[in-house]
Amino acid sequence: MERLFFLCIAVALAYGVGCMGRKRKIGFGWAFFLALINVILGLIVVLCSKKKDVDFVDVDK
Repeated sequence: MERLFFLCIAVALAYGVGCMGRKRKIGFGWAFFLALINVILGLIVVLCSKKKDVDFVDVDK
């Protein structure tokens, strides 16, 4: 039972790191995968990754 609890905590933390990776070059998928392996490693890689260049498109034209 406690293994299931720790697994849920690990997946939740990995999801949080993945959400941080959404706005970075690494993306959600790689950030989530790396965080599943090791949360600290995933967090370090996400924070070292460059932010995406956001090009805004004017929809009203």
